[in-house]
Amino acid sequence: MPTVLFSIGFLEIDIWDLFDIFIVGVLLYQLYRLLRGSIALNIFVGMMLLFLSYQAFKALGMDLLSSILFQFINIGFVSLIIIFQPEVRRFLLLLGTNTLKQRDSAWSRLLGREVADAEGGVPEQEDVRRAFLRMAGSRTGALLVCAQDADPETIISGGTPLNADISYGLVVSIFHKESPLHDGAVVIQNRRITRASAILPVSESLDLPKSVGLRHRAAVGVTEKIDAVCFIVSEENGKISFAKEGNLERGITEERLVELLGEYL
Repeated sequence: MPTVLFSIGFLEIDIWDLFDIFIVGVLLYQLYRLLRGSIALNIFVGMMLLFLSYQAFKALGMDLLSSILFQFINIGFVSLIIIFQPEVRRFLLLLGTNTLKQRDSAWSRLLGREVADAEGGVPEQEDVRRAFLRMAGSRTGALLVCAQDADPETIISGGTPLNADISYGLVVSIFHKESPLHDGAVVIQNRRITRASAILPVSESLDLPKSVGLRHRAAVGVTEKIDAVCFIVSEENGKISFAKEGNLERGITEERLVELLGEYL
């Protein structure tokens, strides 16, 4: 029998109760990250209020009202799973990405970075930096996805498969306005360009400014769903932006670009 740590009135709290509260808190936080800025969050809050009301009425002995609410809750949760099937899938992907790394371990990443430093830096980072500064200067729209530990094939579709080294000329030529591959995103994985003109899921977040276009919403959308980061060049004003975990950092400086490329490319 677990040892009681402390008591609150007639409630006795043991270590498993604290562990239970911690796990529930983590799950609720992950759900909030997943649903924030969308109408699904409001529906989820409404269902939680119904559930808490049901528990309160049941504790007070109001059997008729609690049984009615119980039926609503049963139907509601099943309906939520059907209606919000994409969000449920995103939630499972988010949990899997944060707990079980699908690719390199943190140790192998560290070793890889040490090797890169020993060799005097990574030339791919310099090529991407030069390409993005040129495209920013000419206001050429660009969207670059750097997949981290997730498999981009689960979310990213379409485009032209490639297996090419990262180079300044290739990045610039892909996003050139006359290129047939300039629409869509370039996907980089394991320091290689794996796909061009790829189609990304578009974010429905209400937190994004109304001024951002489809390219920025696609960048935020893919980072909401998998472990990836995005670099964006705006076609309207030539500013470079960065997206990670559903957050958009707009108008980054060259120094910030170099820092982010060193961390994620």
